[in-house]
Amino acid sequence: MEEKTLFPREEKSEILFKKISEDKWACEKLMETFCSYLFSNDGVDLPDSPSSTEFAQALFNSYRNRDLSAFLMAICQNTVFDLLRNAFLIPYRFNADGKQNPMIMTDENGMLLSEYKRSIHEREYRHFHEVYTDLGAPKNIFLAQAYRYSHSYTSDDMEPEQNILEKNNGVLLIRELPDTVKLKETEAEAYSAILDIVIKLQKELPMSYVFYGQDSLVEDNTRYDEIGVFLPNSHFLKNLLDLLHKHILKHISPCSFDNYFLWQTFQLLLEQYDHLFLFVDTIQPLNHD
Repeated sequence: MEEKTLFPREEKSEILFKKISEDKWACEKLMETFCSYLFSNDGVDLPDSPSSTEFAQALFNSYRNRDLSAFLMAICQNTVFDLLRNAFLIPYRFNADGKQNPMIMTDENGMLLSEYKRSIHEREYRHFHEVYTDLGAPKNIFLAQAYRYSHSYTSDDMEPEQNILEKNNGVLLIRELPDTVKLKETEAEAYSAILDIVIKLQKELPMSYVFYGQDSLVEDNTRYDEIGVFLPNSHFLKNLLDLLHKHILKHISPCSFDNYFLWQTFQLLLEQYDHLFLFVDTIQPLNHD
């Protein structure tokens, strides 16, 4: 019997799963996220729970195809990797499912792109540009709009579709990483390599989320992976600057990460937060679509 999964299987995911299972905090976050979505959409704009027929169909198809994600979508509107992302344990994919996310609204010189001039408040952009100028006009910081997502079944034909959970304006920091495709590493292996930085960011900046693109950045005819940290508008960010300097910089060392390059990336992000907090606090929250 031929097995047919709804999504391609993530290859070599064992290392990632092992690292998560050995971290009690990560396990608790994952279980908490699963329970919050299980047959309950309170506070989350998701489709209703499946009908009995849809539930049975999803159950039997997932058993037949050995596809856990197919069943999870029926009971909690998330695939296995959706749950990991929405527990903030692994990054969201840049432009997942062929949909632009995050939507970058400024160019490399910090200028607002013409197509977004009606999408952003003038005051928000003005504050962003002031911060951008104070930082020396870095080419890796952008004004952006980003959203978190999951997947569920359409009611008509039981096909998977992407759901937008939360959408915000904010600041996006992007850095290149070594090309894991050239290194013959899978996406799951790349997630495993940056798991420490994702968890540390989530613990200290609980409203931020991370994006990752495998082999997605091209500069000077050379391909790179890219990592993006998105800081949405949130009152929780107000007093975190002192926390960063008092706790993170004091206690984190290069040996905390899988390689020294990630340590340099983490330090750069922290150095830029001083100015970014001034801007993030001024951004107005968006209404959910």
